[in-house]
Amino acid sequence: MPRTEMTLQQARSWTSSQTASDPDPGSAAQAPPAARSATTPWMFARGRSNVVQREDSDREISMMLSERRVAKLRPSLLPLVPFRRPNSAHWYVQITTPGGAVRKSTGTADRTIARAIERALHELVHRREWDLLNAMIDDKVSVGELYDAFQARGEEALREKLNDLDLEPHVKQWADVHKVNVATDTIAHYLFAVRTLIPEGKPFPRSRFTPDVLESWLAKYRGKSGTRRKAHAAMAQFAKYLVRRRILSANPMRDIQAPRPAAPRLRWLEVQDLVRLADTQPDPYRVLSALLAGSGIEVSVGLALHARDVDRRRKEIRAEGTKTHARDRIVRVAEWAWPHVDRHCSALHPNAPLFPHCDRWRAQDHHKDACNALGIEDYRIHDHRHSYAVRAARAGTPAELIVRQLGHANAILVLKIYGRFMPSQQDRDKWELIAAEQDARRA
Repeated sequence: MPRTEMTLQQARSWTSSQTASDPDPGSAAQAPPAARSATTPWMFARGRSNVVQREDSDREISMMLSERRVAKLRPSLLPLVPFRRPNSAHWYVQITTPGGAVRKSTGTADRTIARAIERALHELVHRREWDLLNAMIDDKVSVGELYDAFQARGEEALREKLNDLDLEPHVKQWADVHKVNVATDTIAHYLFAVRTLIPEGKPFPRSRFTPDVLESWLAKYRGKSGTRRKAHAAMAQFAKYLVRRRILSANPMRDIQAPRPAAPRLRWLEVQDLVRLADTQPDPYRVLSALLAGSGIEVSVGLALHARDVDRRRKEIRAEGTKTHARDRIVRVAEWAWPHVDRHCSALHPNAPLFPHCDRWRAQDHHKDACNALGIEDYRIHDHRHSYAVRAARAGTPAELIVRQLGHANAILVLKIYGRFMPSQQDRDKWELIAAEQDARRA
């Protein structure tokens, strides 16, 4: 039997025999280690009775054997020595978990630091901090990060970090929910803006979705004021979705001011140039260009039209916009643009879309190519709305009619931008005199 497995009876027998044969207490130096540690306290005590000495001996031997049994039952608490693997400069440590022994690299070549890391890990095992240890084993947190948190008593902060949610999967979920409320191209713009901060397929922890990070992102967003305002609106909608889903407790975009709106853009073409611009493009983008410039509707609304939305007898179209309630309206197509629309609709089934397989990106590409071919500079496809409004204002069309045609909520913006083109009182008097003279001739 090994010396470490000596029982209480064996230790007692050995000490009794040694005492009988050699009353000199110094003879305990030749005793086996198990008995020596147990007999030393009472063999050197003088003036005590044999009964008291024997009781002390039994107590010491029992404590010694009990400690060794506990050590055998709890191997994870035994001090282990860091070790190196062949051809590795870093030290490794081993800990025992409910799933078995695990060996991990400390990430350091310093043996002193490796031993400190090992002691910290075994203390975490003793405290049964299995969530942190399992995160280390699964490589969700490095050994060094866990050790730093242990040293700084930052275990709770590390838990919060490990429990952090990834916002990246929620971007697509938000887009799927939000697309029913806005036009297809609008959700495409929103999704593009949000993805500049949260790229697809890359984790983005919830803890990074803070006002500081969002404000820095918006400040660096490429584009002019209008583009950055759209990006602000997109991220605000995404943040609202996260609040509704209780992923966030508050909307951090509320504390971030949207960029100032730029001065209203005003760029328009005369009808002759609008005709040339449409004729330069291939079908069906020729028809789309004429329709946009001849009615003032938005690109997204024009692309979503069906043949049933066109009233060929009245030369009107139902433009079902989605931005506001005012965007769902009936518009009149200008005389110069109507032949393009009429021919295009004549061969379509009522439920057929006017522009299948077309999107705003291709429409913009054809528009740019036509402008370059004609030498027209700084004229966007959205500027067709300005061309329609300027032509209507010059003809003396009431502001209220222009407002309805463009889908604005009130006349403030129309008067602010196009009021300068509306006939003055002097112009009205002049044309009234001409009309009166014509009436007199007819009489």
